[in-house]
Amino acid sequence: MIFRDLNPDSRLNEFVRHFRIRHFIIEDGLIPNPKPFSPHPEQCITFYPRGAEITHYVKDNETKIRSKAIISGQYTSIINRSSAYKEILIIIIVFNPGCLFRLTGIPSFLLQDKDIDLEDVFPKEAKLVNKLLSSSNSYEEMIMIIEDFLWQMINKTKVEFSKFDKIFNFMTTNTDKRSLDWLASEACLSNRQFERKSNDYIGVAPNIYSRIVRFHKSFLIHQKNPKMDWLSIAAACGYYDYQHLVKDYKDFVCATPKEFFLQNSKSLEKVLGLDKDLNH
Repeated sequence: MIFRDLNPDSRLNEFVRHFRIRHFIIEDGLIPNPKPFSPHPEQCITFYPRGAEITHYVKDNETKIRSKAIISGQYTSIINRSSAYKEILIIIIVFNPGCLFRLTGIPSFLLQDKDIDLEDVFPKEAKLVNKLLSSSNSYEEMIMIIEDFLWQMINKTKVEFSKFDKIFNFMTTNTDKRSLDWLASEACLSNRQFERKSNDYIGVAPNIYSRIVRFHKSFLIHQKNPKMDWLSIAAACGYYDYQHLVKDYKDFVCATPKEFFLQNSKSLEKVLGLDKDLNH
C-alpha cells in the first residue's frame, strides 16, 4: 500500500502542482467508512489503474461508480468516496489553478461539482494511457506513462499562459483579504472581465474561490495541529470569529468542524494509519 504525494517532472511544473498516489488493499473483515472529501482549491485528472471508486455527490444526492479516468472540476460541496473492490489504486494529477482549462479548453464553470470521462475529451490518448496503466505493476512506470501523456497534451494546448494566471496562483496560496477591485487590477482586467476569466479558468467566482481557499487552510491547520483550538484556527485563516468559520463548514461540508473531522477520522487511510505525514 502507498499514500504519497510526488512532484512532477520539471517540464510539467507550469501545469502540474503535484501527483497523489493512493493504493489501498482492504483486508477481509475491515469495513471502512466512506471518505468525506471536502472542497479543495484545485482541479484534477484522476486515474484508477486498479479497482473502482464509488462516489456520492451530497449536493445532488447522486451516487455513481467513476470511470477509469476522470476530469474533475472545482468542487464547492462535499463528496463521499469509497472503494468498490478490495483493492484500489488511485493516481491524481493536481493542476495549478487554471491549467486544466488550458489543457482541455473546457470552460471550468461547466465542470463545477462534476466529473467527466477523460476518454470523452481525449479518446485515443486516454484509452491508451488506461491500457498501459492497467498492465503496469510499477508506480514509477505509471507516473512516467502519465507524464508522457500530459506532455503530449500540453504541446497541443490552445490556451496560452497569460499574466492574469498569476493572480489565480496568488489566490490559491493566500488567505489575505483582497477586494475584487484589487484582484482585477493585479490581473490587468476590469472587474467583469476578471469574474468571467475566473469562471473559465477555475470554475467559480473569485469570492467563492477565496472562501474555499480559506476553508481549506483551516482544514490543513487542524490536520497538522489537532490540539489547536478552533478559535485560533479561525483567526489564523482570516475569519472574523469561530461562527464565521462554522458557516463555511456548514456550507461546504454540511457539518460543524468537529462533526466533519469525526467523520474524516473513520476514513480508510485514517484507519490504516497511512496519512500521518500528509494533509490531503
